[in-house]
Amino acid sequence: MTAVVARAGPPLRTTEPAGWGLRAFVWLLPFHALFIAFCFGVLGWSADLVRVLAAWKEALVAGLLVVVAVRALRGRGTGLGIQWPDLAVGGLAALAGVYLVGAEWWFDQGLPIAAQLYGWRDAVLASLLYFVGRATPGVAAHPRTLKALYGVGVVTSLIAVIERLLVTPRLLVILGVSRYVQQFLDATPITRGNVYGLPNNYWTSVGGHLVQRAGSTYLSSQGFAIPFLIVLPAATLWLLRHSSRRSVVEWASYGLLWAGLLLTVSRMTIVACVLQTFAVAAAGRRWGMAVGLGVAGLAGVGLAVVLFPGVSAFIWETLTWQTGSSISHLADWGEAFRNALAHPLGAGLGAADFTAVRFGLTPLAADNEYFKYAVELGVLGLAAHMVVVGGLCATGFRAWRGPAPEAVRSVGLLVAVAALGMALNALTAVVGNSTMLTYTFYWLAGSVTSGTARAERARAG
Repeated sequence: MTAVVARAGPPLRTTEPAGWGLRAFVWLLPFHALFIAFCFGVLGWSADLVRVLAAWKEALVAGLLVVVAVRALRGRGTGLGIQWPDLAVGGLAALAGVYLVGAEWWFDQGLPIAAQLYGWRDAVLASLLYFVGRATPGVAAHPRTLKALYGVGVVTSLIAVIERLLVTPRLLVILGVSRYVQQFLDATPITRGNVYGLPNNYWTSVGGHLVQRAGSTYLSSQGFAIPFLIVLPAATLWLLRHSSRRSVVEWASYGLLWAGLLLTVSRMTIVACVLQTFAVAAAGRRWGMAVGLGVAGLAGVGLAVVLFPGVSAFIWETLTWQTGSSISHLADWGEAFRNALAHPLGAGLGAADFTAVRFGLTPLAADNEYFKYAVELGVLGLAAHMVVVGGLCATGFRAWRGPAPEAVRSVGLLVAVAALGMALNALTAVVGNSTMLTYTFYWLAGSVTSGTARAERARAG
């Protein structure tokens, strides 16, 4: 099929509520951490005040949900009925709600209520934007959707390149990053491996040499890398549409995206993005582009091996799981597996990953999203999460192959490959912690679901 490269028709004209919200998230979320760190670490504002400011994104989600609910109650919804992904997303939210109310009474793990609330937010809040997407099918049909993701990726990647050239760890301390991480996020345990008080994963070993990783505006290499799971496929889709008319500047900006991702030295995310790019090219039958990107990638790796001898050792250690992060991942997985067996029904929200760390608890799982759901919500929670991600992936492919307008089909393919990338990257990270990724993904997934249902109804009628 060549739908992903065909000219999109005009955007749907609708009276949907809060269609501006997605663009607000796309352009504001990448700068959230930088803004909060500046307010707390440089301006010295109180933690309570800054936390109120930091809650803007959750407040916006709540406001959007209220608008959608009120419109539905007044009979001004889309009128498309219940779709099966609604039940999957709603089921996971309901399960998390039950655990938030009763898990501490059932399991008596001594989890602070604040930790449970943070755990609930991390587990399901972003997925509720799916229902906002269901109420706004025109969002997926608007060409600004892909362009906004492409644009913000270019801006943050440019900042990453400048950071790598000019920003030192000492300057990050001056900018308040250390104080933000240690005192605002309460994440001192992850900063004890360096004299700057920065997160330890700000550096990685390549061929026996410590290499600084780019964090861009996210102030974290992993936080910067994970949004590429939706940014890069969006940029690829944008360029594939009328690629013959794209200028050299646009292709150079696409290369800048890859440079930004590579500067994070986040190996699993890089692998996932490579696979996503080939999936998009294959879906559009752009075999020439796929081959060209493959040749360019191999040439880049070869050049890096020649210019920097340590790179070859780094690649070998990565492939054979001998790096420090690989060893720590294996240890974390083993511990999380034992904890999952010990708590088959879960131990409660907030018992895993960074949420547990910031409340002084020993996390029952880390750096793996599947184990996070398993130890917090048990086998039911793990199954529900996998059904949601897998179901939305299937929904995206259904949209791409269906009768919807070309723009909706393109965004459907974006949702599908983003879900695949998230499923792969979740083996070594909790990708749900990235609000930039999850807020955008779930909103678009809901919008695609409605857009596809609308098109199928029109064809049947």
